[in-house]
Amino acid sequence: MPIRMSGLMSGMDTEAIVKELMSAQSLKKTKVVQAKTKLEWKQTKWADLNTKLTNLYNNFVTKMQLSTAYKTKKATVSDDSKAKVSANTNAVNGNYTMEVKNIATSQYLTGAVLGAKSGSAKLSELDPSLEGEEITIKNGSKTKKFVVDKNTTINDFTKTLREAGLNASYDTDQKRLFISSKETGLSNAFSITGAAFTVDETSKKAALLDAVDYNNMNAANKKIVDQAVKSLQTSGAGTDKYNAALDSLAKVSYEHKNEVAKQNATTYVKAGLYGAKYQELVDAGTDAAQADKEAAAWANQQIGEDASKLDIDRYVFDGIAQSDLDALSPEAMAKYYKNGAAESPAMQGVDQTTVRAALDTAATDYASVTNRTDTSAGGAALRALGITSISVAADGTVTKGTEPAGMKLIEASDSEIILNGAKLTSTTATVSANGLSIELVGKTKEDEPITFSVSNDVDGIYDSIKGFLKEYNEVMKEMNTLYGAESSKGYEPLTSEEKEAMTEEDVKLWEDKIKDSLLRRDSTLNGIIQGMRSAMMSTVSYEGKNYALSSFGIMTSTDYHEGGLLHIYGDPDDSVYSSQDDKLKKAIEDNPDALIATLTDVFGNLRKVMSDKMAGTKNSSALTFYDDIKMKNDVKEYEKDIKSWEDKLAEIEESYYKKFTAMETALAKLQSQQSSLAGLFGN
Repeated sequence: MPIRMSGLMSGMDTEAIVKELMSAQSLKKTKVVQAKTKLEWKQTKWADLNTKLTNLYNNFVTKMQLSTAYKTKKATVSDDSKAKVSANTNAVNGNYTMEVKNIATSQYLTGAVLGAKSGSAKLSELDPSLEGEEITIKNGSKTKKFVVDKNTTINDFTKTLREAGLNASYDTDQKRLFISSKETGLSNAFSITGAAFTVDETSKKAALLDAVDYNNMNAANKKIVDQAVKSLQTSGAGTDKYNAALDSLAKVSYEHKNEVAKQNATTYVKAGLYGAKYQELVDAGTDAAQADKEAAAWANQQIGEDASKLDIDRYVFDGIAQSDLDALSPEAMAKYYKNGAAESPAMQGVDQTTVRAALDTAATDYASVTNRTDTSAGGAALRALGITSISVAADGTVTKGTEPAGMKLIEASDSEIILNGAKLTSTTATVSANGLSIELVGKTKEDEPITFSVSNDVDGIYDSIKGFLKEYNEVMKEMNTLYGAESSKGYEPLTSEEKEAMTEEDVKLWEDKIKDSLLRRDSTLNGIIQGMRSAMMSTVSYEGKNYALSSFGIMTSTDYHEGGLLHIYGDPDDSVYSSQDDKLKKAIEDNPDALIATLTDVFGNLRKVMSDKMAGTKNSSALTFYDDIKMKNDVKEYEKDIKSWEDKLAEIEESYYKKFTAMETALAKLQSQQSSLAGLFGN
């Protein structure tokens, strides 16, 4: 920044003079700042109003244009200690009789007292003979298997129960198992049954697994075998299920054995190549160490793999006679290997069908085991846990084994009522029928039914209409106030200097005066007001007669200053019109169809008007009643203008200072010259 000489020679207050000069120049920038401020206030005003309009539209108008809003029903019950009834719009008006025969229950199983102090106790400690037994838990579509071994604990059992979708825990204070279904109803009943793994089954299963070489399979193949064996366990020999399981076993067994055979063949070929070359080199006089090195390199070249991986001790494998292998020359072996034969010599002539036939006997023996489901032995594991085997049939019939002393079973049940002579059921404590939702609380006595009636909810419909009109009036009243506000002509947003000279209260009053008038005579606001008023004044033709809101006592006031606010004649909360005839409530009772047709049509018109007003345009966003996009762009333009003026004013100010500096410099030179002349004349 250049050096400024502020009145050193002239004695003038340069700073004050420039400030006054700049004050006049800054007026144009100030006007732009004020215009931007007013526009931002206007944005806020519109945003607040927009929120109220969209709330009215979303929460009231869209609902009140539908006929379902006026078909509210109410149910009156003679004894709500037995049932609570609610009716939706589809419920049939009339009187009903009902008997509550049963309320849906969950299945509960409380075990007998055990000696175990904690859930970490092992089942083998409760009964040493339980090892090897299997417990099956069925809950809906879920089935979980639980096999007891020497380390199995009570907690392991409860964990499996929970995985099956049940509530289960072992209470260490009561030393009992507590098991229950999570939902009520027969469809949510659960079964717990036990079965022992017999010696016969175990040996036949072992034979089948050995036939497929199970122990040498990878994890993925073992999983396939497990699934197939499980399927065989529940199928009969020769059935479709049996054949599908056997096909699966044959396929995985063939693929596994073929892979093993190919690996063995590769190992043999490698070893054979190496061995033949090694002997050839030794016979030619090469020392053993060098022969080993060269033979390995040659075998590596022939096979294309790392010769160091050759395992000479593993070149004999099942399925190929040693004499047949010895007859192959190294060149023949290399040729065989490099030609990439699809199968090893051990698998030539063997296909999946051959493997299946070889497995058939072992699979049939396993599938034919009949005593694997003998619950007399398997029930021991359950009894050791203080419970018994429980089977639930599709019709809810429960079959139980021997119950340990102290065990208690509550069977699952459905709710059952007799409604107007018809038997109705439900899996929960709520029965739904013909638009009625009946929550059961207690059973009725034999031949002592309760009654309830269903009718139109006059008060509910009335209150709904009244609530909507209250919201409509509040929004309309605010818009009327904003549109008809007093003028704030002569008021502009205050500058910083002006605010400093005023109290906070005066500043607020000044700014509120401007803010309150920002939407005065606003054309967009007027369009919304007139459109909504017009929609609410529309007429509807129903069965040859014309209706309007006024036909049902929904009227505007005689005070035109209200600007079209609506009142319900006869409304006890309306101090002016409470004494008028209550046409609305009478219409709900006596002429609901005409009323509903009128309200849905009129409020439908209001919905359309509001929807059209808040449709998106190039100047406004969707769901917005004002030109929010244009206002944002205008604010940005004002900001550009303000920045431009700031730059321009900085240049003007600098120009003033340059001129004053030049003047001071000239005065300094003149004074210097005068001093020189005075000195000459004085001498």
